[in-house]
Amino acid sequence: MGSRSPRDDGRREAARAAGVAAALIAASLFCLFIALVLQSTSTSTSGGGGGGGGVREERGGAVYSAAVTVLSGLHPSNDLLHIGTLFPVFNLTVHVEVLPGGKAGGGVCLGGHSVSAVVSYDGAFLGEGSVGRVCVEPQQQEGAVAATAWGRNVWMPWVLRRRLAEEMKRGEAELEVAVPMRGGHVLVCKAKIGGDLSPCTLEASN
Repeated sequence: MGSRSPRDDGRREAARAAGVAAALIAASLFCLFIALVLQSTSTSTSGGGGGGGGVREERGGAVYSAAVTVLSGLHPSNDLLHIGTLFPVFNLTVHVEVLPGGKAGGGVCLGGHSVSAVVSYDGAFLGEGSVGRVCVEPQQQEGAVAATAWGRNVWMPWVLRRRLAEEMKRGEAELEVAVPMRGGHVLVCKAKIGGDLSPCTLEASN
C-alpha cells in the first residue's frame, strides 16, 4: 500500500473540520429552538387572555375569586318582566388565596370599614352592601368573606331586563361585582349567578 499524500491528509482535515462546524451549528440551532419553546410556554401560561374559564388574577402573591347568588327580587318572570322598579337582594362571597412564596409576605387584607361591594349587570347598578374585613396570612393560605348586597327602587333599562331574564332562564346570567381595594385599585369579578367561584381582576379605579 502506498503512503498517503499530503494532499489526501489536507482533504481529510478539511472534511473533519467541516463536520465539526456542522455539528456545532446544529447544536446551536437546537438550543435556540428549545429556548423559543420554553419562552412561548411561559408566555402562554402567565398571560391573562380571556376565553374559557379565564385566568385567576394574581396580584402581590394573591389570587381573588367571587361567587354571587340571588336571594330575591330578580325573578325572570315575576320581577324582571313586570313594569316597576326592582328590589334585588344578593349573597356574595369573595375568596382570596395567598400563593406560596408569593410577594404577599405580610398577608393580604380586603374589605373593612366603609368598603362596599357593588353589583351590576352590563353597567346597570343593581345593589350594594358592606364587606367585612378579612385578612389571610401566608400560613393560612386562603380565606373568604361573605356579604349581602341589595338595591331599592332600582331602575333598569327594559332591554337589559329582557336580556337578563332570558339569560337567567338558560342559567347563563353573569353579574359584575366590584370591591374597592387599597392602592387605588378595584377588585372586579364577573360571576355566574348561582355558580362556583369565578376569577377576579384588579383594575385601576376611575
